[in-house]
This record gives sequence, structure tokens and C-alpha cells, in this order.
Amino acid sequence: MAAPPPALPQLDLELRNIRKRYGGYTAVDGVSLQVPKGQFVCLLGPSGCGKTTTLRCVAGLEEPDAGDILIGGREVTRDPPWERDIAMMFQDFALFPHMSVAKQVGFGLEMQKKPRAEIARRVGEVLTAFEIDHLAERRPAQLSGGQKQRVALARAMITEPRILLLDEPIGALDYSLRETVMLELKSLQRRSGISFIWVTHDQNEAFSLGDLVVVMNHARIEQQGKPEEVLSRPRTAFVAGFIQGNNILRGKAAGAEAGLLRVDAPDGLFSVPLRGRPAPPRGSEVSFSVRAERLLESPGPEIGNRLSLRCNVVEYFGAYRRHVLEAKSGALVKYDQFGALPQSVSPGHLVSFGWKTEDGVLHA
Repeated sequence: MAAPPPALPQLDLELRNIRKRYGGYTAVDGVSLQVPKGQFVCLLGPSGCGKTTTLRCVAGLEEPDAGDILIGGREVTRDPPWERDIAMMFQDFALFPHMSVAKQVGFGLEMQKKPRAEIARRVGEVLTAFEIDHLAERRPAQLSGGQKQRVALARAMITEPRILLLDEPIGALDYSLRETVMLELKSLQRRSGISFIWVTHDQNEAFSLGDLVVVMNHARIEQQGKPEEVLSRPRTAFVAGFIQGNNILRGKAAGAEAGLLRVDAPDGLFSVPLRGRPAPPRGSEVSFSVRAERLLESPGPEIGNRLSLRCNVVEYFGAYRRHVLEAKSGALVKYDQFGALPQSVSPGHLVSFGWKTEDGVLHA
């Protein structure tokens, strides 16, 4: 007898062509997504792109007009939130003002009608794990922002859901606390094995935390992939423009040879790798991008892609120095230099820049 085919790994979440409209407005338009077990997924995009509505459909707080939602392989599209094996944490934490921390954390188990002894044991374990056991009898008004965040997380995770949904969960925290909390959350997610679906407009959050980054725009998914893939290989001009540090150049296709597309742009003729894509028709409008840190000052003759740029502004961000440059056509180009290096380009300077052919990324 032939051996049975290997079993496919079960997905924690699967969205199949989800659509949601409010009157004449389309909030989510054909969103499909697969989340393997134990993944940290970040839905990233500008305000109004559909990421929060997508999350609310997964939570059961909104019912999609079309499409299917599967959690753990079970179809839950029409199920109420409490039957979906999920928990949700909101930006404002939604803590009950009259309840102690211990009561807050144990609330979900009480709703599940667990025995009192089991609730007390689990609450004690979770308070200790989140290092908030010394706050057990305090009420929300007596807690700092970081402490409230831990309480809300502990309350969400004590029921051990398959998926934890988080809508801008650290947006209210100050910048210095945010980095500490992100590290704690990533470590907690790894230890628990629970899939996190995290909605954010903050790129630093998405690329620091996500195993999978999903970039949304106008109710659709523009690109999804590992953080380094989205960062270094933006699929569309929107993704390249939305992700910080990309320079977008536009022109017309001028023919292809040896896997390279020639692009005739206002500031020169450039070569861009096709990377297996079919060459666009000659004369068609195309765009490509180059990371700001990939530009080379005063490139040698072996560098074919080159531009003459005048420096307008230099901004210092500590870890790096950003130069805003202008081409003859008026196009603005960014050049990032490691902050520890001495400044080599100053406002008013006219400098030649270039980049290696393989550092260009053609957009769909």
C-alpha cells in the first residue's frame, strides 16, 4: 500500500476572500491570509486601510459580507466571539475600574465557570509570570500605563486562547517604555506559543515583532511576507513609498537584456533586475526603488546607475544621518549614512551618487 500523504500543518487562522462593506464604502475587499501555528503577525498600513476592520471580523465583532474565517481549521465565520478560541486586547486596555487586578485577571475564567480553586491557582500563576503579583489588590486608578498593559495582557491570556488579537496595544505608552514592552511581548509570545495578530501603523513595531508582516492599502493586502522581505523587496510602489527609507524612481521601459530592464527616467538611464518577472512592454510606465542606505557616494566607474544630486537638508537621528537630496528634475532622493561616521555631505553640496544594479527593486 502506498504511504498516506503527509498531514498538512494546521493553521491557527485562515481568511478566505473576506469582504466587508458599510453602505457604499468598502472597508475590506477580498482579504486572504494564512497564519501557521504560533506566529506573530503584524497588520500594517495607514489609517483607513482596513486592518482594524479585518481584525474585528476575526474577533467576531463584525460579520463579513462574504468570505470564510477558519480558526484552528474550524469554520467560525458566523460564530459569536466567545466561541472562537480567541482573546482581544484593546488600545485603552478596557479594564474594569471597580475590580482589583486579581479579579480582572480571573474574570475570563469566571465567565467560563471554572472552579474557584482552579481560578485562584491560575490567577496566582499568571500574576507571577507577568511580575504583577504585588499589584493583586490594586485597582486600575492606582496603576501606571505599563502596569495596566500587563494586567490587560494577563487577563487576555489566562484563558489560553489559540489567537490573541491586539489593536494598537502600545500606542498609548511613552516611547521609552514602548521598546521594553515590545521585547517583553515578543518573549511572551514565543514562550506561550499563542499566535498574535497585531494591528499597527508603526513600522518599527511591525518589523521588530512580526514573523509575518501584512501591508494593507485601500481595503486590500498589497504585500505579505517576512519583515526583511517586505523591507528589502517592496512589491509595489505603494509599499516602497509607505516603508521608510525607500527612494522611488519612475520612467519608461526601454527594453530588457540578460535579466535586466533598462528604465529611461528624467534623470538618466538605469538598469533594474527583473528577478524572473516578464519584461514590461517597451514604452510602458514603470517604477523601481532603492534603499537610502544602499546609495554610494562618488561611485567608481564599475557602477552604472548614477545620479548627480544636490544636498538640501541633513537630519541627524542618532543611529543614522539622513540626507535629503534633489536631482535636476526636482525628484527628491534620500541617502542614509551610519551616524557614527563623519559627515561627508553638507547642504548645498553637489555630489555624484550611485547604486549597485542588484540593489534596485522593480515594482509590479
